[in-house]
Amino acid sequence: MCPFRLVVDEDMDQLGRETTISDAVAGSTLFEEGDPADGLAAIIEGSVEVSIHGRILATLGAGSVLGELSIFLPSAARTATARAISRVRIIKWQAHDVQGRLVRHERLATAIVADIAFLLAERLDRRTQDVISLLESAGTRLPVSELERFRSRVVE
Repeated sequence: MCPFRLVVDEDMDQLGRETTISDAVAGSTLFEEGDPADGLAAIIEGSVEVSIHGRILATLGAGSVLGELSIFLPSAARTATARAISRVRIIKWQAHDVQGRLVRHERLATAIVADIAFLLAERLDRRTQDVISLLESAGTRLPVSELERFRSRVVE
């Protein structure tokens, strides 16, 4: 099963050369918030819990992608902690040399990057809708200083 929806069959051998597959046992940490973001990982099997500051944000399963920002922001740090809540198998595509891979294996790298761009656009749209909902519930006349104070309480 290829978690990258846009990769064509002709590029599967190259994908195998550019990725690593690893397993993690239930309870193990895949990465910690603040760790260097060295690439993206896609879950092939199992479930992963994603948390920030100890708060669980999501439980992700097969087909879900983690660490996608590292492809676009090479100096990024992990923004969350990911822990296996069952036995997990992941496929990892390193963030280093994305530009070179775009030149050497244009179709494969473009497919992965385009797939991640769609994922990021979906997430951005959800977050935008969340912000709109918060603003609507707060009322349209709420001063910016109040929004900032609210944001700082939520972030803590």
